[in-house]
Amino acid sequence: MQITLENVSHIYGKGTPFEKTALTNVSLTIPAGGYVGIIGQTGSGKSTLIQHLNGLLKPTSGRLRMGEWEITPETKRTSEWRKRVGLVFQYPEHQLFEETVAKDVAYGPLNFDLPEELALQRAKEALEIVGLDYEAVKDRSPFQLSGGQMRRVAIAGVLAMQPRVLVLDEPTAGLDPAGRKSILEGIYKIHQEQELTTILVTHSMEEVARYADLIVVMANGQVVMQGSPEEVFAQEEKLRQLSLDVPETISLIKELNEHLPRDRQIPFGLFREEELVQHVLSMLASKGAGV
Repeated sequence: MQITLENVSHIYGKGTPFEKTALTNVSLTIPAGGYVGIIGQTGSGKSTLIQHLNGLLKPTSGRLRMGEWEITPETKRTSEWRKRVGLVFQYPEHQLFEETVAKDVAYGPLNFDLPEELALQRAKEALEIVGLDYEAVKDRSPFQLSGGQMRRVAIAGVLAMQPRVLVLDEPTAGLDPAGRKSILEGIYKIHQEQELTTILVTHSMEEVARYADLIVVMANGQVVMQGSPEEVFAQEEKLRQLSLDVPETISLIKELNEHLPRDRQIPFGLFREEELVQHVLSMLASKGAGV
């Protein structure tokens, strides 16, 4: 489901001594079925932006459109919009509160007046989507689970709402490398299988390079760069001016290319480590590789 922002600005505490502008004239199209990575330093406006995407915040000026719905400064908050846009906050396990996993995941559908039997069925499906055995965890307290399992339960709670747009704010914060990769690979699988529009907010260049097909770079409440990973990471100097870096795979490719003949240069589009390793192994195995 496509989302369009037109000149969206947001001012916290407008008209008070604490007035602060968080977004300024942001125009952006998030394509239906796309996987969009949003990056930027702390305070760049990323979290404020995504809270507009499911109606938690309304623009001070400008408008958002999603299908037949529109949000302007005058729009009343609508549950229909929130049903379609699921938002997973940073450290989502802090939002867990029910006595059992099944009740926690089913809470959202029940809150939107689904019958209990249907809500529990959705909970079962959502838990299985994130890789948890429903029968094994449904009657357990969510607070008895590991950190990674709690994160999965929290994500399942959003998926049980069956959104068409999934927004994730630093979903891997605080997890070890194996946990981060497991969560993100699971989300990417869900994105593909359910044909969701997915928005990932992260500080990790590796994460957006690996999963996103569109990258949006924010600074000072504005969109300052956007494009494919190849287009964005080709502007290394501009990224460094914004105190951002390029993925480690790009740095490694540049270093390797310094020692390779011009006709054997490694392409910069190999953002996934396994793709880069396979390419280098293929070069080593080929005759006359010049390696």
